[in-house]
Amino acid sequence: MQAINKLVGAYLVGISIAVAVFFIINVFLVNSINVLAVWHVLDVLMLVGLALGMGFNYVHKQRASGREPGDPVTHAYLEANLVFYATAVVTILFLHNWFAFLVTGDVSQGDNHTAWVIWAVVDTALPIVLGVTGCRLWREASNT
Repeated sequence: MQAINKLVGAYLVGISIAVAVFFIINVFLVNSINVLAVWHVLDVLMLVGLALGMGFNYVHKQRASGREPGDPVTHAYLEANLVFYATAVVTILFLHNWFAFLVTGDVSQGDNHTAWVIWAVVDTALPIVLGVTGCRLWREASNT
């Protein structure tokens, strides 16, 4: 299990770095490469990362949820819930925009600038939540 956690952790950190870096620099590459083709590949990698993140964060949330009503909220409980629900929000936003793109085939989705704002939120929040998850998985696998 430690090897799987390290492998998934490395994948999540890697995709986090790739998305963050490409989100920052893609504006400079518009005239030299097909930026949308790169985003199409990253979208699939992001989908896999979000599925892994949801699964591993759900398991982590379940392990940290062993508390009785009235017990104080622990750091581990708060962290596990925050990361799980943040991953869920990013996943929902990602899937909404990605499915809209797949159905319409229109990158700009008409004059709907909201889609671009949602992509900006996803491409900013995804590296954070998946990066945190990946680092936690790597750290837990290294400590056992």
